[in-house]
Amino acid sequence: MRKSQVRDTTVRPTARDAALGWFVKMRSGEATPAEVADFQRWIAAAADNRREYDALEMLWGDLDQVGDPRRAAVSAVPASRAMISRRGVFLGAAGVAAAVVAGVALGVPDWFDGAIRTGVGEQRQLTLADGSRVELDADSALSLQFTPQARRLTLQRGRAFFDVAPDPARAFSVSAAGGVTTATGTQFSVHLWSNEVTVAVSESAVSIRAGAAALAQLRAGQAVSYDASGIGETEQVSDAQASAWRRGKLIFEDRPLRQVIADVNRYRPGTIMVADSTLLRLRVSGIFDIRQPDGVLEAITRSLPVRSMALTRYLVLLYPA
Repeated sequence: MRKSQVRDTTVRPTARDAALGWFVKMRSGEATPAEVADFQRWIAAAADNRREYDALEMLWGDLDQVGDPRRAAVSAVPASRAMISRRGVFLGAAGVAAAVVAGVALGVPDWFDGAIRTGVGEQRQLTLADGSRVELDADSALSLQFTPQARRLTLQRGRAFFDVAPDPARAFSVSAAGGVTTATGTQFSVHLWSNEVTVAVSESAVSIRAGAAALAQLRAGQAVSYDASGIGETEQVSDAQASAWRRGKLIFEDRPLRQVIADVNRYRPGTIMVADSTLLRLRVSGIFDIRQPDGVLEAITRSLPVRSMALTRYLVLLYPA
């Protein structure tokens, strides 16, 4: 794995940011006497400091009661609703919007009614009514809408590989995050990351539209990513790399930490959260076994200026080293 420089880090911390930084430091067992004195001066300096820190302290006792919400979602709807309530208490009581510090929460589950779904660490293979074959990656959801005129699928979460059965009368399309990939051939994958979609073609070709942007054709051995701003540049990608997840491997080639965490969260129980948004721009490269997702965490903390703290069995916090 490789380090990368972090850009645009001059963000003025708020009381909330500083409170979590001090909370991590005080709970780490590594605070020096000088740091303890600095903390005491900080918390006495403003009422906001004390209020934000106290909110985190109140949550500490509750965190050990939080289970893995994604497993609850797969097993029973009432359990998932209960976990939504717990998550609301967790975020609201701390005054943390959408994340612990920087408005970033990676891997926190979205609640949806996908027709086909997989749980954490679970992969599925299925054959659709038209004969098309789908491989659904872990913690993914796919909905279907087949009509006499079209075959429309929506990837709501995660990643899927499609081996499309020929049907000249009905186009086969996959929607994800505002974009649409339409098969003009047979085999391709669609991967919904934390903030973008990557399409890779294994055989024949697809066409892609994202917002006002359109890519005429993506051919075998090529991949492209799109997000709300449009479609990126076409890249060459080997089928071995594009399909590695189907063989039990995660391959990251100069990917931002944001995407790596979003991927890893699908294979391990619980959630990895980030305490500083500047970390998300660090770049990661490596090959990992999906059966050992914590190996990615270990590699990240060894190779990048990042440390981890297990707040509970299911909640891991990453923060600057």
